[in-house]
Amino acid sequence: MASGTIQDRVMTRLDDLSPKLRSAAEFVVAHPDEVATRTLRQVAKAAELTPPTLSRLARALDCDTYEDLREICRGELKRRNRSLADKAEALLQLSAGGGRTHRSGVFISQAKSAVENIQELMETVDLEKLREASNVLAKARRVVLIGGSSTLAMVSYFARMAQMAFDNWHVTGADGALWSHEIARLGPGDAAFAVSLEPYAKLCIEAAATVRNSGADVIAVTDGVQSPLAGVATYCFMVETDSPQFFPSHVATLVLIEGLMGMIVRRGGDQVAQRIRAAEMVGRGLGEYWESGANR
Repeated sequence: MASGTIQDRVMTRLDDLSPKLRSAAEFVVAHPDEVATRTLRQVAKAAELTPPTLSRLARALDCDTYEDLREICRGELKRRNRSLADKAEALLQLSAGGGRTHRSGVFISQAKSAVENIQELMETVDLEKLREASNVLAKARRVVLIGGSSTLAMVSYFARMAQMAFDNWHVTGADGALWSHEIARLGPGDAAFAVSLEPYAKLCIEAAATVRNSGADVIAVTDGVQSPLAGVATYCFMVETDSPQFFPSHVATLVLIEGLMGMIVRRGGDQVAQRIRAAEMVGRGLGEYWESGANR
């Protein structure tokens, strides 16, 4: 029996799939419910593929048979069907009872999940593609950062780091600015950095698509090939968000953001280092930071 999520298997083998098998894989990832609950012929018809194509996909994903692929999709369906409320209830059950073990169970489970998500990122991220993306962002004439819902805080954090080194990075919609005004100025030579995790913010996806249509590059972070953001990005990076919490974990996303910023700063060279040093000196001169003794 094959193990692991269908998304994991597809992402690690995507570059080796033929165009037809890739199309089949995209359908399976987007519709695990179809694969889990319908016959091979029914799935093939819905996907506008042949049954042998789906069988070949199963083998390409290291499944012994198509039935093994169905089992993976059944597990995926069970996982996706857990609502936030379901996860909150499970969290309460985890912490139920008495004793130190029960009280620490929630924390330990969350920490282990975060470590596993980071480990998955380390093992699957395409470092060459990450270098290319960092080069695009470092050289871009203008960079806008796009986020929605909980991911807005992450792109704002990314911008806070970038703005110490660059003067051409802006968060869309910050300080009441209109998204349309900022995105309308983009074109070839510009770039956008977008983060969207399920449930995907509609405005975020549409803004990224508009940026790509303008000729600018889109560097995206999302949680799977089924994400609408994956379909519009120039460079797309996948992160795991699994968590025993009722809310998806953003830890792996933050690790990717921080690592990417480090790569961007390296490409900026001495000029960027001097800007960061100057910004810090001005901040200290204005009394923005706590100085031991001076603030007593």
